[in-house]
Amino acid sequence: MLINKKLLVIGAGLAQLDAIKKAVDMGYHVLASDGSPAAAGLKIAHETRTIDVKDVKGTLAWAREAKIDGVISYASDITLPTVLAVRETLGLPGLGKVPMEVSLDKSRQRMRFKKAGLPQPDFEIIENEYDLDKAVKRIEFPLVIKPVDNSGSRGVTVADNKGELPSAYLAAKENSKKGLVIIEEFIEGTELTIEGFSIDGSHHILAMSDKYKPDGSYRVATQLAYPAAISSEQELEIIKIMSAAYDAAGVDNTPTHSEVILSPSGPKIVEIGCRGGGFFVFTKVVEAASGYDIVANWTRLCAGDPVDEIKISKRGVVLGFYAGTPGRLVRVQGFEKAQAMDGVETGLFIHPGEIIPELKTDGSRTGWMIVRAQNRNLAVERARRIHNIVKFETVPL
Repeated sequence: MLINKKLLVIGAGLAQLDAIKKAVDMGYHVLASDGSPAAAGLKIAHETRTIDVKDVKGTLAWAREAKIDGVISYASDITLPTVLAVRETLGLPGLGKVPMEVSLDKSRQRMRFKKAGLPQPDFEIIENEYDLDKAVKRIEFPLVIKPVDNSGSRGVTVADNKGELPSAYLAAKENSKKGLVIIEEFIEGTELTIEGFSIDGSHHILAMSDKYKPDGSYRVATQLAYPAAISSEQELEIIKIMSAAYDAAGVDNTPTHSEVILSPSGPKIVEIGCRGGGFFVFTKVVEAASGYDIVANWTRLCAGDPVDEIKISKRGVVLGFYAGTPGRLVRVQGFEKAQAMDGVETGLFIHPGEIIPELKTDGSRTGWMIVRAQNRNLAVERARRIHNIVKFETVPL
């Protein structure tokens, strides 16, 4: 690696902090931008500017002025178009235009997977209420209604009957920049997350988890456990299907964060993403679960430097989330005890005096934990103990 190669990082919030620190520690000269001057990552980068992550013109002007050697973003959808504009204008390595656009539009994914004959839920793309009525006559309840172009479970609802459909459709449409909605059949089964790294036409699956989602219309995950509790045959089948999905979408030279449902009839693709997973999945969990430093190697790739050979060593990890009772948070009990446990990192999104909302999106969760152990069972048991220890006292609003 050429020491002091200039690397521009677009997006420098708390979710990107660990990755920016790693890039600095690796010897890169890090330039970081964010729309907030208080963004955590700006405090440790060598050069910083307050530029909105969607400001292509401003970002490109700085990139040219600084004569950067690479541009990158970590675990963020919203930054990808700006990163692409800089990358293509300056001829820098990384993810291309077509796979980026496909990954940001679930309707385009569905059409490509359908053309390739890949297993996925039955679906319809909805532009208006008339299309919605037609789709409901063809696809039976329960239905998943979601925007074509958003993340973090925003605007995603499971509707069990016609009475729930209008509000679900409105929520999805309001959360879509394009005003388009997808309606899908609800697939029973185990939901899995798939973390990967595509390099020079080869797709590598680094880690798989199974999700736990409490019952309810919004279906927000509160636990991801690694490695997924599936058979080796099921794992190989999923790897084969996801490799075909990445080929169908043109995915290359990018981390991937994807979701699959393992149904009684086999795996069904939910969606793919050309980025690392959020909420510390990319920056902390993937390496803990696989032994492969995805953050360092994605950084090297975007700077034009060689990446490490991929070797996987499966380890037990749980990424868990607290979901306190909605209301004003008065106090948290047992938190310090959980923090002191071996192999545990834990933190809060919401602090005493603030409001715990209803669990509707990923952003409405109360706090988080990362639990590392020798194997999956030990990690899951340790996470269960933490949930029993940490209690949130709230008062109704």
